[in-house]
Amino acid sequence: MSENKNRQWLRYFRLVIATDKNNQQAIDLSEFRCKFHISQAVIGKPCTAEITVYNVSKETVDKLGIGTNKIEDSGMKVIIEAGYKDNHGIIFQGDLWWKSTGRESETETFMKLVAATGDKARQYAVVNVSVAKGATQQTIFKKVCEAMKAKGVDVKNASVPFMDTRLPRGKVLFKMATDAMNGIADTNNFDWGYGVDGLVAIPKEPVFNQKETVIVLNADTGLIGRPELDEEGLDVQALLNPKLEIGTLIQIDNASVQRNSYDTTVSESAYQKNMAVSDDFLSADGIYRVISREHIGDTRGDEWYTSLIVVGVSSASQPIAPSVFTFTSN
Repeated sequence: MSENKNRQWLRYFRLVIATDKNNQQAIDLSEFRCKFHISQAVIGKPCTAEITVYNVSKETVDKLGIGTNKIEDSGMKVIIEAGYKDNHGIIFQGDLWWKSTGRESETETFMKLVAATGDKARQYAVVNVSVAKGATQQTIFKKVCEAMKAKGVDVKNASVPFMDTRLPRGKVLFKMATDAMNGIADTNNFDWGYGVDGLVAIPKEPVFNQKETVIVLNADTGLIGRPELDEEGLDVQALLNPKLEIGTLIQIDNASVQRNSYDTTVSESAYQKNMAVSDDFLSADGIYRVISREHIGDTRGDEWYTSLIVVGVSSASQPIAPSVFTFTSN
């Protein structure tokens, strides 16, 4: 069992925006006060970042486009690196597509940016290939990935069990890559989304692979409060950690899990919510896979955390001993 201890203290933040399509020129906004909210989930939609930068000069704002809010196919890349001095990494990289400015008070102005990972692939990637007789599901998956790669999205993590069936006859694939990926996902029972550096696919029935690294989360390693069980899974909050991405495995103590109170409201939605909350989301071994992740931060404020929705993986018949990453926090 390997162990890597990193202290989570002294915040680290860097925000860089490339101002040309070739990424040869860039502006560094790291020293300004910045707020950010980065959302990512395995729902087949782009990872998005909402960023607010305070008291930026008009000259700097104009470098990102003059007289317009929507940034039309500019190729401007947004990269955010954050975490702590001894544990930081890229938590977002994507295309800038919206910019606006405003005033929060008499003394503070702001520039608001919206960027997305995988948006070009979602809107413009088209699969137009012929697939031969006998092709496997994995072959078709690779064809769709090639179409997405042409629009800037590579495959990051796609360790899913594909069906063994083969095509009884050849076929032509001509459709939007997103629609094709949704079809493959439904056939092979996996969820997918866009990660920091590429496409991520996760089995709908998560399983544990002994070779995978597991991040231990507890009060000493950055866990905030108690994980809460609801109708979507287990809600977990931790100090901002770039290693907590969708598809990541974490380990928590099930004894710390808190169940939400029963909703006594007389309504259909309340009834469905109560019925949906189930211990089936829990893993007997305390191993969970991240299916949704938000990084939220304010470089001059208190917010600096990662919120997760996780689901339990199939437990082993014997106690497991995963490779573990732990973090110490001050």
